[in-house]
Amino acid sequence: MKNNRKLAVYLVCVSIATTLWFLNALNKQYSVELTFPVRYTNWPANKILANRPPDNFVLRVNSFGFTLLRYKLSMAFTPLIFNVNEFTAGKLEQSKKSDFVIPTGQFIGQLSEQVSNELNITAIHPDTLVFVFDKVASRPVKVRPNVSFELKQQHFLSDAINTIPDSVLVSGPKSVIDTLSFVSTSYQHYKDVNRTIRQNIALKEYDNLILQTKRVLLEIPVEEFTEKQVKVPVTISGVPEEMQINLFPDEVTVSFMIGLSRFKEVKPGDFRISASFEDIQKKEDLLRLTIESQPPFVRSVSLSPSQIEYLIER
Repeated sequence: MKNNRKLAVYLVCVSIATTLWFLNALNKQYSVELTFPVRYTNWPANKILANRPPDNFVLRVNSFGFTLLRYKLSMAFTPLIFNVNEFTAGKLEQSKKSDFVIPTGQFIGQLSEQVSNELNITAIHPDTLVFVFDKVASRPVKVRPNVSFELKQQHFLSDAINTIPDSVLVSGPKSVIDTLSFVSTSYQHYKDVNRTIRQNIALKEYDNLILQTKRVLLEIPVEEFTEKQVKVPVTISGVPEEMQINLFPDEVTVSFMIGLSRFKEVKPGDFRISASFEDIQKKEDLLRLTIESQPPFVRSVSLSPSQIEYLIER
């Protein structure tokens, strides 16, 4: 028991000494680096930024240990506001140059006003900022739908996927606008689709680009399909006048899938089925059939039979 009391007294003394040493250490001044996020505002009205300046400033600051410990423990600093036109006295807007290299040390005063007066800023990293500007250009750019979907059985696309409008006016650096071929919608995925989808969706955001329209109407035309069959005569071209070719059969059954809304539209004349005279010259036993033309809105077209016999008459 006596030894335990001595140990307890010893530990209490050590704790008190440690606390006093820690408080004394925090009462001294130190130089450390703190990382602050930065937000740029008030860009030159007649220019558009073509590069990306740093998202953070590393500030070397002097202050007492208590203050620095409080900042270190907070882990989240209010963004520094870099007012481009104000900090540079409008020189960027007035100049005709496109590239600017600016030392950050000259902005210590303005940035010090945004942080605690308990912190004394002595240096900023990076030590220079590079702003690259470009001429502003605008032109209409196609919208590309960024979608995926799963159709229910017996359902197909009845037409191409599109957006309304199909293009938007985009403004930005001329060097970017000149090479921009399309802008995308935000990604969308649809399951078990059994009807036409019409949905207002957002366009993807692009750095340094301004889209006049933020949203478009996405249209995915979907329709239930059914099977239909028509009898179509077989044609053959390139046959010499002195030769007659008899085909057996001379017409074939064309089977295909078609949307219910257009079921009555398709006629035998909408298809062209042909055989090749070259196969006859090669003395093939059967002539292979080719679908030369068909309506663009039918699916899964097949022929029965897919090969036919022939007889030559001279």
